[in-house]
Order: sequence, then structure tokens, then C-alpha cells
Amino acid sequence: MIPLLLLLFAQTTEQKATQAKSFMEQGRFAEAAVLWGDLAKAMPGNPGLQLNQGMALHLAGEDAKAIPLLDAAAKAGAPPAFLFLGASYLRTGQPAKALAPLKRFVQFDPRHVEARLMLVDAAQGQMAEALPHLEALANLDPQRAAVWYQLGRAYEELAFTDFAQLGKQFPESGPWFALLADSRSKTSQNRAAFLFYRKALAKSPGMRGLHAAVADIYRRSGEPSWALSEDVAEVKLGEPVCKVVTAECAFRAGKLTQALTLAKALRTPEGFYWRVRAYDSLARQAFARLSALPESLEGFRLQAETYRDQQKYAEAVAAWRETLRLAPGNPDFTRELIAGLLQTREYPEAQKLLDAFPRKSADLNFLQGNLYLEQQLADQAIPFLKQAARQEPGLLAARAALARALLQAGQPAEALPHATAALSLDTDGSLHFQLARAYQATGQSEPAKAAMAKYQEIKARNTQQERLAEEQAKITPP
Repeated sequence: MIPLLLLLFAQTTEQKATQAKSFMEQGRFAEAAVLWGDLAKAMPGNPGLQLNQGMALHLAGEDAKAIPLLDAAAKAGAPPAFLFLGASYLRTGQPAKALAPLKRFVQFDPRHVEARLMLVDAAQGQMAEALPHLEALANLDPQRAAVWYQLGRAYEELAFTDFAQLGKQFPESGPWFALLADSRSKTSQNRAAFLFYRKALAKSPGMRGLHAAVADIYRRSGEPSWALSEDVAEVKLGEPVCKVVTAECAFRAGKLTQALTLAKALRTPEGFYWRVRAYDSLARQAFARLSALPESLEGFRLQAETYRDQQKYAEAVAAWRETLRLAPGNPDFTRELIAGLLQTREYPEAQKLLDAFPRKSADLNFLQGNLYLEQQLADQAIPFLKQAARQEPGLLAARAALARALLQAGQPAEALPHATAALSLDTDGSLHFQLARAYQATGQSEPAKAAMAKYQEIKARNTQQERLAEEQAKITPP
């Protein structure tokens, strides 16, 4: 016969478990956690109870308390524990610790969308880490616009990383010049593209596609007869021999993943070249899928960022307005819109948006200061630019703007340290010119002469470089 006390214990345990499950179903997670905790104390080391209490605490927002319980359940091999442990690490600001349990969970359930999304968050911008999960999500949930946006940006970043490595390891190589030329050609910088294609051909005369690219520039420049000879030169190179598949063969066949795998095995300029080309093509495919979806926040964001990078500020402003229509009050998009409005000189709207921020960060104070400065209101700009410089001393653009505002306000002595601090930004000589003015106004003639001489040196060097670039970039016959 079962002892009476043992029977009563079993009945009490079953009642508490039933009540705890009921609380979980009702969303009363804190109350459920208490009951699961009571049961765990009665049966210490039980992984099922540790898992249940940990899940209840996580769902109740008590992640710090949930973590040790979920960790213990995970060590016992309970699959849900890995998911909730990763989620709790993310919530408590520990993304690096979230990676391992979430990866373990997707081994159990590769098609779990939320786990993959959390893994992307846990990667914290490490695109190589996030990429396999973004690719999986693109297959699992192809209607999710955010996935295609992030996937495209991941491919772009990886392309840029390999492009930078190519330039570092193999500068002045044919593939390096070819990629430089491609980038200029995409933005219709025909002369610069022509120059780099010619340099690429000089380094790698047997590289396919270069003569065809030069022919395309000739046609765009109204020289079809010159293009013909380049077409002939391209044909003479012939098609690649693909009995053994190479990165080039796979790329030309549209097998981009295979092209990447083959290119990664090569530590040569050509290997980097085909990696960049493959990643770039994958990025364009991802963005095309995004553009084909119904209207979305990410679609407008991509438009806005593309227009901004092309310096088409009016179009960028229109797209940023659309992002804010779909995500009202988003601070990042609002900042971008304000910056665009400064470029298009729509000052009243920019001011209205700035007023909506009750407390301004360094970048917002910088924008506010610039807004006044663009309207020749230096006295009103100075307090905001000073605050931006105090908040973030490394924000050199704010120091440069502050120097300009102080000079306009007749405070040259105060302008000096800020102009000096920002000199590393001076690519056109304007900061040295301001520095010379400040020195002159404070009676420091020798430093003023030195600053003015540096200004003139930068201007002369830039003029010479522009003339040289203009001469080199002439589109000449074959």
C-alpha cells in the first residue's frame, strides 16, 4: 500500500503542475513561475521543471533569473531550453552568449523562423556569421521584406571586405583595376571607368569582359566605330574552357554559390575578383526580390539610401518620408530625413523634426547647429555645436562647423582650437583658410602665413590632380 504522505505529496504535485500549466495558457507567467519553482524545490535537479520555470520567467520578463535555470536544462539536452536561453541572453544584452544555444537549437529545428531571426540579431553586424541564417530565412519566409534587405546588405558588406583585401594584397593588379572600373561604370563615370579598364587591360590582357566593357563606354560616348574593334578583341579571347569548372565558369553559368566556393579556395587576385563579383550579383538579386514585394519599409529604405549615396537628395528625402509614414517617429530615419532636408534647404520642416526630439544627442545637436549655420545664424548655431563637441569630442565635423560659426560670430580666438582639431578633415583647404583667418584676426601673423600657405598648397595640389585626372581620363581611340 502506498504511504498516505506519499500519496498526498503526489496529489499536491499534480495539482500544482496542472495549475501552473493553466497559468501558462492564460499568460499569467509570473504566477506559473512561482508554482514551477515550488515543484523544482520539491524535486531538485529535475530538468523538465527547470525548463518550465525558466520559460515562465523568460515570458514574465525575468530573464536574469531564467538564465541559470535554462542553462541547466540545456545541459541536460532539452531542445526548447536552447531557444529560450538564447532569447534571454539577447534580452539581457549578451548577444555573444546567445549564439551558441541558438545555433544548437536550429540543429534540432532548422526551419524555426524566430530562432533564425534571433541568430541574425545575435550576430550583431557580423555579416559572415549572420549570412547562413539570412539565406535560410529567405527560403523559409520569402515574403519578409526585412530579410531580403538584410541579406542584400550582408552580401554588399562581404563584397566590400573582399574588395578591400584585394586592394591591400594585390594593389595595381588587373582584377583590382577592373573592379574599380566596374564601380565607376555603374555610376556613369565613363571617363574614370575608361581609365581603369585600360589599366586593367595593361595588367591582365587576357581577362575576359574588359574589352566588352570598353566597347560599351565607346558606344555611350557616341563612338560606335571605336567600339567595333573592342568587340573584335573580346571575341578573339574566346569562351573559357570549362571541362574543369572554375570560378569564372560557374559565375558565367549563373551558379553564384558555386562560384563563391571555388573563388574562396584561391588566394590570388582572380579569386578575390570572382568573390566580389559573385557577392555583388547576389546582393542585386536580393534587392530585386525586395523590390518585387508589396510596398514595405525596407523597400523605401533601400531607395532612400541609394538616392542619398548618389547625392540625389530630393529623391532621398521623398523616400525617407515614406519610411517614416510606415514607421512614425523612428529616430534613425528621422535623422536621415533631417540631413536630407538640410541638403535640399527645406529648413522649416527640418526644424519641426528636430523640435520633436526632447533631448538631443551629439549628432542631433550637430544637425541643429548646421541648420542655423546654413541660414547664416551663427549666434544661434554656436550653443548646439558646442554641445555636440562636448558630448562627442571625436565628432570632428561638429568641431569644423563650430570653428566656422565662431568666425562668423566674430570670435576668432575661440575658433582656433576647433579648427585645429578638425584639420584631418581638410581635403579642399577650406579649414586651413579658416584657421589662417582666425590667426590673422588674433594678431598671430606667422601662424596665419603658415596656414594660408598650407591652404594654397592643398588648392594647387587638388587643381593639379584634377587636371591630371582629366587628361588621363580622356576617352581615346583604341
